[in-house]
Amino acid sequence: MILYQDNRIAKCLEMLRRSGKKAAIAATQVEKIIEHLHDSRLTPDRLGTLTKHGEQRIKGVMKYDLGSGYRLVTFKHAHCLFLLYVGTHDDCTRWIENNRELTVIQIQARCMALPIRGAKAAVESAELESVIDEEEYDPFTQISERDLRRVFCGLVGETY
Repeated sequence: MILYQDNRIAKCLEMLRRSGKKAAIAATQVEKIIEHLHDSRLTPDRLGTLTKHGEQRIKGVMKYDLGSGYRLVTFKHAHCLFLLYVGTHDDCTRWIENNRELTVIQIQARCMALPIRGAKAAVESAELESVIDEEEYDPFTQISERDLRRVFCGLVGETY
């Protein structure tokens, strides 16, 4: 398992630590989850309490219930686990709605790989670095509607 963390998680955790006692407890729980992921080979669904209904909007997303209305949003793909967002339940819902179109490649680009402890883990990390298959990459998801209209202007009856 390769562990990735969105660069904004550190800011979210710092904000939670300053927001009050319950938020600080949630930030501590996230740090414990990250430590358990570093130290053990447990599956992500055994590290904390997952939300009761899971996450139906995005395939592969798991939400951890941190208590007091706080959640951790993660995404599992193949042998990779991405820690994407932490915040209140409403903040996480908003984040999911705003980011539901992200591809695996886009998610990986915005995250940094966390160092894995142990020599064996380092070898596994090097072997699994190319987990995302080339055939899953769809270059057409990156093309804007404006570019498509420019290329196919004769079909839509407009000129650019």
